[in-house]
Amino acid sequence: MKWGCNLMTDGSKWLRSHLIPFKQNRLLHTVIGVFVAFWIIMAIRPSDWKIWAVENALLIVFIVVLVVVYRKFPQSNLSYLFIAFFLAMHAFAAHYTYQNTPVDEWLKQAFHIKRGFYDRIVHFAFGLLIAFPVREAVQYFLKLRTKWPPYIVTFTIIMTASALYELLEMWSAYLFNRKMAAQYIGLEGDPFDAQKDMTMSLAGVLFAVLLFLLLHKRLKKTD
Repeated sequence: MKWGCNLMTDGSKWLRSHLIPFKQNRLLHTVIGVFVAFWIIMAIRPSDWKIWAVENALLIVFIVVLVVVYRKFPQSNLSYLFIAFFLAMHAFAAHYTYQNTPVDEWLKQAFHIKRGFYDRIVHFAFGLLIAFPVREAVQYFLKLRTKWPPYIVTFTIIMTASALYELLEMWSAYLFNRKMAAQYIGLEGDPFDAQKDMTMSLAGVLFAVLLFLLLHKRLKKTD
């Protein structure tokens, strides 16, 4: 029993600690290695090179920001795990131009629908998975220790980022190649595509906040 408790404590430390030096952080090395290997596989013969390049330009910018910020504010391994999982979902979708993924093909056949929904799943994952690292950053930089402000600021940042992404997506496609704009943005005949994508991000971040509250309540009971 004591060994099991120690194992859980060690696991929690490796997931939640911000203080593990990079050279000693084996878990982070593994996360980075697995993600890089997956990204390389997804970079082999994508469905459309131009769309793949635009999609991955945003991904690379995000990774560069993480690397630069790491020296001043290394996040927990759990945050990096969530970020890597989300970026892997994005890389997978970019390989198939977000419209023809195997997930979409299965959904179309299983539910007899015409439009793919994997992009909606990724937007939901953005709200759900990125909420945790954003909340960590909010608590660290803004020093918000009371109950509600961290959640409110996290919610605001996620929804702002979701809206900015839709604008960036539109302008990048419009400026670089107008002919591929509709395919890159992935409207698929839906005039409310951007609003529905943001709704999925909204659902994801609200679900994340609910999980935060439940975990906070549970931890408070165990104290």
